[in-house]
Amino acid sequence: MNPTTMNKFFLLLMLLMISNSILPQQQIAGSWEGKMLINNNSLRIRFHIEVNDTVYSSRMDSPDQGAFDLPTTRTSFRDNKLEIIASGLGLFYRGTLGQDTISGTFNQGGIALPLMLYRIEQPIVLRPQTPLEPLPYHSEELLIPTGEDERVLGATLTLPDGEGPFPAIVLIAGSGANDRDETVFGHKPFFVISDHLTRLGFAVLRYDKRGVGASTGNFSKATVEDFIVDAKVVVDYLKLQEVIDPDRIGLLGHSEGGLVASMLAADNSDIGFVVLMAAPGTTGMEIVLDQNEISLLHQGVEPETIEELQKLNRETFGMLLEWKGTEEERTTLRDQLSRFWDRLPLLIRMKTNKDSFLRNQFNGLISPGYLSFLRSDPSQHLEKVTCPLLALNGEKDTQVPAEKNIAAICRALENAGNKNVESIIFPGLNHLFQESLTGQVDEYAKSDQTIAPVMLNELGEWLKKIAYPPTSNEEIITTDE
Repeated sequence: MNPTTMNKFFLLLMLLMISNSILPQQQIAGSWEGKMLINNNSLRIRFHIEVNDTVYSSRMDSPDQGAFDLPTTRTSFRDNKLEIIASGLGLFYRGTLGQDTISGTFNQGGIALPLMLYRIEQPIVLRPQTPLEPLPYHSEELLIPTGEDERVLGATLTLPDGEGPFPAIVLIAGSGANDRDETVFGHKPFFVISDHLTRLGFAVLRYDKRGVGASTGNFSKATVEDFIVDAKVVVDYLKLQEVIDPDRIGLLGHSEGGLVASMLAADNSDIGFVVLMAAPGTTGMEIVLDQNEISLLHQGVEPETIEELQKLNRETFGMLLEWKGTEEERTTLRDQLSRFWDRLPLLIRMKTNKDSFLRNQFNGLISPGYLSFLRSDPSQHLEKVTCPLLALNGEKDTQVPAEKNIAAICRALENAGNKNVESIIFPGLNHLFQESLTGQVDEYAKSDQTIAPVMLNELGEWLKKIAYPPTSNEEIITTDE
């Protein structure tokens, strides 16, 4: 072998070594799709996997159900083994990377199905209301230090044209591993709200929950109280910005985010105003009981069976309110869940693996986030909120029933002596404030509408009235007319 040939040989060997060291990451990154057979119907599942150095992240689509850009909570890849967990959806996927495929099993709700994934070109899914570039305002990506070691919150701050200082609104997402846009089924509600309000003259800051997107930390161990800490960090950050008016910083919370907003405003008199979107007014336990009953009715379960299941639920939740995690409590909870299983309709049990069902239910019920929400009582905090407040909900909300919770919110604020309160229940809108027929969760993905314009208009008008009150001259002119 002559020197030239030898040099080429060593160069080829070096290239092979380099390629082999990065090949697994290159192979796993990208979009993958496969089909599962369920009751003789095929259902496509798609994962979009990203790699940043050695950190993996992913999002999921279920195109046949109209569900896109669903968040996942953990993605790992080692020794050609891929694992994706979406705890908010109660599912996980485990597979092995081959030459051109990922062979594995998809598990949700105790049902395990084989799923072979094939690489595809990443499709672009855009809902009609999602804002498009170029945007007529300034948008800045941030990493906000939290003061806890090196933990940061990834965020986007949008600023209207002009010099300011501007009134500002912090958007607080609902339950689940939500990113800054509160992305769900391809919809980006917080991006739509942020765009609408920034065009009206408000600075808007939206952020990824801890452990999601660009935010560091551990989402799986986070409680409602932890989310309050993060929201407070964001508010404190805004107070230090010259373009922000520190006396006009408000909160907008959706669903569980409304609970966070109420609790933060109760203990911080410098919050200028609060908007609650489909927020709980009753206790966390009542919210979950209502959700269960609505879901069981929708599934056609007999009223007598629902009554039995709800009785077991009340006993279980009552025990969880005092949960200490002792071995005796864990045994009692497993027994209680087993009794719940035995009372489920036969058709549901036939479609579900009992062991997986019991394990998933057990782990979900004792998670820190679930326990903290279950124990929450918004009225205790709302009775301390004295700033202007707007409570909104949709008539067809099946997750936070509108009339019951709006009434509880208004009652608590009346006890606080708060006179600057408005509430609106929008006819025909669901929990996401989409125009809806039934309000059930399965409609969220099917609708191309992200947020009904009537809700956006009412929100904007109220905020302008609160943050941009008319001057005395304007009031005189209006009176003369």
